[in-house]
Amino acid sequence: MSEENAYKAAYERERQARQMAESLLDDKTRSLYDNVVKLESTVAALEEAQDKLVQSEKMASIGQLAAGVAHEINNPIGFSLSNLNTLSDYLESILALDKLVMGSLANMTAQDFLVKYQGLRQDQDIDFICEDIESLLGDSVKGLNRVSAIVANLKKVSHSGELEKEPCDINELIDEALKVVWSELKYTMKVHKEYGTLSNILCHGGEITQVLMNLFLNASYACEENGELDIRTYQTTLKNSEWIIIKVQDNGRGMSPQVMKKIFDPFYTTKPVGVGTGLGLSVSFGIIDKHGGTIKVQSEEEKGTTFTILLPLIESVVS
Repeated sequence: MSEENAYKAAYERERQARQMAESLLDDKTRSLYDNVVKLESTVAALEEAQDKLVQSEKMASIGQLAAGVAHEINNPIGFSLSNLNTLSDYLESILALDKLVMGSLANMTAQDFLVKYQGLRQDQDIDFICEDIESLLGDSVKGLNRVSAIVANLKKVSHSGELEKEPCDINELIDEALKVVWSELKYTMKVHKEYGTLSNILCHGGEITQVLMNLFLNASYACEENGELDIRTYQTTLKNSEWIIIKVQDNGRGMSPQVMKKIFDPFYTTKPVGVGTGLGLSVSFGIIDKHGGTIKVQSEEEKGTTFTILLPLIESVVS
């Protein structure tokens, strides 16, 4: 074979090899692209499932509060209705007095009118009515405002989640969470708050409130009675970054080291069947992790439990 033919043969082999390599690369590229599309679809499905799980656990927590919330609402509604009935009776007395005045002006002497007016006024106890009306109206307004606040807080925490993160005051979120679960806490626990001066943090406020509600309800369950709930917040610098710290401490029954290792596992619960879903702390862990933070637990049996949440002011993750 001449040198020219050998060169042509080598060139042809190289060309064929390059074509095979390009074809193989195209196949691999298409396969990789298909896998990326499938992976993106899987990630989207997992994110949707996680959102549904968070919402499901949120509604389960609210469901546990239903009886207490119903009592909280029924009480002010009950005495407001009672006050309205009393005010209705008072109005009848006042209208009777007005009827006497309007019907007697043209036909009675001043003396006759004065005698009848004073008699009817005394008979209807108008002095007492005038004093009591202000109190009844004030109590009714307070009661109905209480109902309005309960409903407003329930709407906040039951919302399916904000699309975008918003600046939130962690201390205010704690107060909102306490208002929602107060019907569960007030008979078993004394709450002590020590709030630090905090910068606003960019977060999903409803989700952080859900985490706090879960911790407060768990504390109530662990204490049963004569409980102490200490809530402390402060801002600090860790590794050249600013962090907000939330500490939630109770004096309840505590946990063994074996239980502590499992509490963030999905469906793990120490509560009786039908009382807990086993998802509260698992979902809480996911929410805090999504915000670039961490949640830690320290506990000792018969001495109590402390949960510590760390949230970065400058986020380290994008959700």
